[in-house]
Parts: sequence; C-alpha cells; structure tokens
Amino acid sequence: MGIKLIRSGRNPIIRPRPGVLWEGKSTTNPGVVRYDGVIHILYRAIDERNRSSLGYATTIDGETMTERTDEPTFAPTEPWEEYGCEDPRITRFEDEFYIFYTAFSRVGPRIAAASTSDFRSFTKYGIVGPDHDDKDCALFSERIDGHLAAAHRIEPNIELAFFDHVKKLDRRPHDANSPRYLSRIEANVIMKPEQKWEAQKVGIGPPPIRTEAGWLIIYHGVDPNTVYRAGAALLDLENPTRVISRTVEPILEPEMDYERVGVVPNVVFPEGAVVRDGELVVYYGAADRVCCMAKISLDALMESLEG
Repeated sequence: MGIKLIRSGRNPIIRPRPGVLWEGKSTTNPGVVRYDGVIHILYRAIDERNRSSLGYATTIDGETMTERTDEPTFAPTEPWEEYGCEDPRITRFEDEFYIFYTAFSRVGPRIAAASTSDFRSFTKYGIVGPDHDDKDCALFSERIDGHLAAAHRIEPNIELAFFDHVKKLDRRPHDANSPRYLSRIEANVIMKPEQKWEAQKVGIGPPPIRTEAGWLIIYHGVDPNTVYRAGAALLDLENPTRVISRTVEPILEPEMDYERVGVVPNVVFPEGAVVRDGELVVYYGAADRVCCMAKISLDALMESLEG
C-alpha cells in the first residue's frame, strides 16, 4: 500500500448554493494560492446551460470559507472563451497572481492566461498555447534558465513550454505558440502514462511546488474506464524535463460518495495545493460536482519520492 492523502472531515468544502444560478450545476476544480495567511480560491462554477465561470472564495483554516462571492469573479467575455472559463491554476509570480485556465470555444479547449493583484479585477492575455486541443496548464513560480515555464497537457502526455513574458507573450521559437511546437511535440513531453491507473492520459494538477529536492508536482491520471486518480512526481530543479521519481500507486482515488457520484462519476481532480504547517494541503474537484480538500505530511510524501 502506497502513501495516501488524508481527506478533510468537512468535505465537500464548497458545493453549489441553492438558488445561485451561475453555479447551479456544479462548483468544482479549485485553483488556490496562499498569501499573507489567506488561502485564495478560484473554482469552476457551471450553470444549467453548461457554461462555466469562476467563483472566488477565501479561507484561513483551509476548510471553512470566510468569504465567497455572490457573482462570478471571472466570467467569459472573449471569443476564445465563449463557452466558458474552466479549471484555473494560480501561481504567485513576481508580485502578481497569474491564472492559467482552459478557455472553451467552438474550436475546442485552449490554454489561456490572466493576472490579478486582488482577485477582483483581471487582465486577460488570451490564448497562450498552441492552436490545438490543450488543457491543464500551470506556471512554475520561478524562472527556469531565465525563462518562464509552464506544464500543460496535450493528450495523453504532460508537456513543458517556455516563454519570455505572459504580458507581452514574446515567445521563443520553440515555444508552445510557435508553429514549430506541434511539429516537434515529442521533444516537449516530460511525463507519459506509465501505470494502469493512468493509462489513458495524465495531466498536471496544482502548479509545481519548489522543494530542496526538486519541483514537486501532483498530477491526475485517467484509466481505461475513465476513473480519475491522483499521483505525485518530482522534477529536477534546474532541468524540469527530467523526472527524478513518481509514485507507482495513486495517492488519492475515488472512494467517497461525493467522489464517486456526481456530474461525472469517479473523479478526483487535484488543481490547487499549499504548504501549511509542514503539511501539503491539496484542493481537488470531486465527481465534477464539489470542491474538496485532503492533506499529507510534506516530509512523508517527499521521503516516498526520494526513497
């Protein structure tokens, strides 16, 4: 039996509120960031027309919401997100919060970026990935070799892309928005499915977390029966294309009713994580219906990856 996350006894910590139409179908897949003792949460809210926007909430203790907006804090306004804004990952980078999210339109899912300083107003930068179905994008919190780096998922693998500045979108020739990217896509792959529980596809969860031993990533894996589970991996600090280790068994899988029954059954979808009092606190969507939390000793998880 491998190492496992321990669920909060208060799960689900965010669920749809009666009468709130913009989140009437689902509140799921929370991206989080901790700053000045407050955990800021952007979660995907789905209305009855299946259109997604992002709601905003905060918590101090990690489980009890201290604030939650009555209206979406981030809504579709542009052609590239006409069908919705989904699955945000939040990274604090150089004094700004950057949000990478899935923008859905008639051409399919694309990765897009935005930034904010207060989670009230946002600057949108548009599509930042290739003109290809793409999801699950998360920005590293530090530059790699002088450049910004982001992990993203073109099925079935996790890729690594580099660029110079989100605001200016000055891309290097081999970056994700270059026409050359898709022609040499195999060179950008950092993780492929390995185990049976992740045989269909893998995707990044929360933004990578810097540790002394390497970049810690939590990711999801999907099996041939479309069951979503979570695993962990460690990437080299200087060269994150090199995977140092990864868990053989999942560290979280659908077991509770709220994870097994919902809009999409049998899903745990990690998307946010913070380190707090020596613990890695992971926020995840369950059955595409609610937001949940689970945690583990950071030292114990690192020992399992380093050993």
